[in-house]
Amino acid sequence: MIINLPEFDTGQYEGCDFLMTGGNARLVIKFSETPDFIINFDRVRWHQFTALPNCTVEMLNDSYFELIEVNNSIDLKQFLIRDRSIAKAYTKLIHYRIFLDETGCHEVFAQNASSC
Repeated sequence: MIINLPEFDTGQYEGCDFLMTGGNARLVIKFSETPDFIINFDRVRWHQFTALPNCTVEMLNDSYFELIEVNNSIDLKQFLIRDRSIAKAYTKLIHYRIFLDETGCHEVFAQNASSC
């Protein structure tokens, strides 16, 4: 686990917004009775959203309302092989995943993730 959301009743989850600006991203997770929880991603190079009906069991493993690092990610390895740019906009990339019930799974290749 990289980032654990604060304790809440899952019935209070109201959705999320994924916003990208200038190569960085912000995942805003909304609740009915508590403040929004924000996860910032730095130097994002790839993002994928999978809607709930299309999520696999692998996507749910360990990432239910938790941001995790996907270890030994084949997708990330393939991305790095295909990235032929001379000047990289990142020093390292990490494959992050979070599953948000009733919504689906967000996956991101980014240099860093933090919460505020």
